[in-house]
Amino acid sequence: MQKFFDDMLKKRFRDHGLAPDEPSLLDDPRYGEFKNEKVYYKHILVTLDYYIRQEWFPNAAASGMLGRFDPQAKWDGKPVNANDLIEEIRFETFNEIAGTPWDDEPKYDCDNIKNKLFGTSGLRDNLKQRVGFDTTPYRQFQKYEEFKLLKILYRTEKHYSDKVNITKLLGDLSLEIVDRSILGETSVHGQVVTELLTQVHLAIEQRFPARANQAIINLTMAWNEKLLQIGALTRSPRPKEVRMAELQRIRDYGKLLLERLDEPQPVSDKDLLESFYLRVLQLKQIARTHDIDRVTDFITGSKQTKNLSKQQIRTMPFPHSVITDAVTFVREHMNAIAPFIYPEVKITKKHRQFLLKQATAVPELLALYNKQKIGDKQELTTLFLLSCLQEIELSHSLSEGEDEKAFKNEYYLADGKPRTLTSVFKKMTKQMNVEEVFQLVWTIKLGRRINANLGRLDEYLLLVDIGTVCNQMINKTMKVPDLDTMRVWNEFLLSQMIVNETVPIVLAAGEFDRNITQMTGLSCDLRTMRLFSYFTNETISGALTQPIVRKIELAMREPRPEELQVMKFILFGEEYLLGFFIDLARRRFVLQFFMPRTNDEECTLMVNAGLGNFVNGHERLTGR
Repeated sequence: MQKFFDDMLKKRFRDHGLAPDEPSLLDDPRYGEFKNEKVYYKHILVTLDYYIRQEWFPNAAASGMLGRFDPQAKWDGKPVNANDLIEEIRFETFNEIAGTPWDDEPKYDCDNIKNKLFGTSGLRDNLKQRVGFDTTPYRQFQKYEEFKLLKILYRTEKHYSDKVNITKLLGDLSLEIVDRSILGETSVHGQVVTELLTQVHLAIEQRFPARANQAIINLTMAWNEKLLQIGALTRSPRPKEVRMAELQRIRDYGKLLLERLDEPQPVSDKDLLESFYLRVLQLKQIARTHDIDRVTDFITGSKQTKNLSKQQIRTMPFPHSVITDAVTFVREHMNAIAPFIYPEVKITKKHRQFLLKQATAVPELLALYNKQKIGDKQELTTLFLLSCLQEIELSHSLSEGEDEKAFKNEYYLADGKPRTLTSVFKKMTKQMNVEEVFQLVWTIKLGRRINANLGRLDEYLLLVDIGTVCNQMINKTMKVPDLDTMRVWNEFLLSQMIVNETVPIVLAAGEFDRNITQMTGLSCDLRTMRLFSYFTNETISGALTQPIVRKIELAMREPRPEELQVMKFILFGEEYLLGFFIDLARRRFVLQFFMPRTNDEECTLMVNAGLGNFVNGHERLTGR
């Protein structure tokens, strides 16, 4: 099978004038059209470039023999120093460009190379300052790997005819560093980042990228599920004021939790190059949350959102139902649709023609919306159709300089020019490639309008705030390029964003607060809400509250009631620990933590990862 694949691939290269049997293939500019394509190799997805370098040219670099610090090279056990790396780069650069039209002596000057690698604002310094990746902790035992990384970065920059500052490219957070070619779309810098990751992949254990990618996917999907769970609260039969209070509780608790967090710490000794690979994957995800937050602020903070918040909810002209064809529906129901889109305006032929024309774009907007809103897909309904037409009409009605007229995408080497949302809309509906941030703009605009039409705009805006808090938690989780640290932090933060689909936490916590005050005379400071996710009925809530009251009463009789008290609970066959103390000065019961009992190893892991404040007292019982 592999021989068949190789033969087909070589024929394809020859058809494009390439020489697939020579290492010079890797230097041919035409090879760049193919190198980032994805293929399965030993049961994992890799780039074509990775496959070819591993299978066809494992012992040869692009320009000939393998350099000592090339990705596929192995350490020979001999000591290495900075001069070894500088000389290798100088020698290779001289051989590549000396005597050619691109000959430029400073490019292979040792002092210039040294400054580029090790000087102030050199690659090593900028890794720390811009990328958040400090090689210092690895240096004592992984100097060779550090030099390999620096050479990969150096060669990545020099590979491009247009100047590329790789650390600035990675540090300027934007979706334009995310390769979208697998979706048939393009991004400005995605190919550069893919090539960088391929070079690092060649230097590390083959399956690590698959594990790291899966860890990132699992993390983001878990947060998507959490947000969907929280979003379901807006559709509960509870009164609106209860739904709003519960959403406010989730948002406010999340903000308070973020303020209490220390910085994540690495919990294990990792390979430098694997850690850097993970750091780049983290930056790609952080770039997504960064742009989502930026677009969210652009839409929800606009004058248009404020105006929508003040408007009376208008009755939809049709019941909520699925339709088969947007254009046909608009044509057949124009007399009801046009006045809804243009209230208090005399409808003219021009209005009708505009609505019919824009209706043709609705299926494309639906596909775009569903691509961005994972797990919350829409069908082509009367609600979605009318919401689309309202937002399209709004964008066309705005004048230069008004909120939401144009949006400026920001990324490395961006031109800094705002793009009008109508011009971007035209491209999208013609299935032309647009920067993904503009797809997000239209997705959030439509989400806002849909919820406004349902009378839930205020709840939607709270959900957006909660999404921003969750994004900050994701970013916190990804501060350290260590898979174990990511797992520990992610599990902890997810466990703190509590949702009770039976009884809103805000009601359960309020009832608990009143009972504690009534029975003990103490007010409550509830620093965790996890306990109240189990208050699903009066019997269970009473069974949990009564022993806490008794423990408070016992603590009040002790000489030092302000010391941490730890209790055991068995819930649905699992053991939990509850920690509290009494703030005598304020006459307050402080609920410090409520969490599943874990073993000493897990507690130690949390402490080492920087979560020691949240296991205080927990170790006291786990060791017994």
